Amino acid sequence: MSFRIKKATVLGSGIMGSGIACHLANIGVQVHLLDLPGKDEKNRNAPAAEALAKA
Repeated sequence: MSFRIKKATVLGSGIMGSGIACHLANIGVQVHLLDLPGKDEKNRNAPAAEALAKA
């Protein structure tokens, strides 16, 4: 039996989570990177956006 993973969700945008998301995206998997909102309440996506910018 063979199958292809098309989408994945990674919980946590720390060092390990953002690295896993980058590896998955690099092989063509659509990735959703989720994390808890940071102290910056104006931008709820700040932790994930910061991890992606570093990658």
